[in-house]
Amino acid sequence: RPGFFVELKDASMPRFRAVVGNGFGSSTVLYILIMSFGYLTFGGNCDGYILNNYSVQDSLMTISRFFIAFSILFTYPVVLVGTRDAVLDILALPPDKQTSTNINIVTLSLLTIITLLAAVTRDLGMVNAVGGGSLATLIVFVFPALMFRAAIDQQATTPTHGQKLEVNFAMVLMVVGLIMGAIGVIVEIMR
Repeated sequence: RPGFFVELKDASMPRFRAVVGNGFGSSTVLYILIMSFGYLTFGGNCDGYILNNYSVQDSLMTISRFFIAFSILFTYPVVLVGTRDAVLDILALPPDKQTSTNINIVTLSLLTIITLLAAVTRDLGMVNAVGGGSLATLIVFVFPALMFRAAIDQQATTPTHGQKLEVNFAMVLMVVGLIMGAIGVIVEIMR
């Protein structure tokens, strides 16, 4: 069960779905509004980090930069803990081996890697494009296809001809998505 589900007051699947749906829905609307106003203001000449388009003399944008830094500063630990837990899951570290020392080693390793990458990265637009393009490809094309194939393989009955065709179609769609994602990443890197 997801950590947020366990921490939810009066936890139930309908309540969890409502919280997740409202959270993602609100975020989506907010992002669309921000992107729309940025595009309406600058058109196709937007910098990857939208606040760079504004003058450093603009006091409202200076305040905005402060709040972006504040947001990153206090969001970072939450994201890092989720990443660390995912790494521990990927490493299949049994619970008895998840000592404070081992957890600290994984945390410091992640912090070191992320800090080194941040020190050499100069273009946030490229980071967003490459990260977003590759992660979106995984979320939209790869993971659903693999989960569907696993669900069909693990069902109690033998898959029907129609289910086998659906699995094959999902795998083809996954490959097409990977190719499109790779093209997008390559184009962004070459730009």
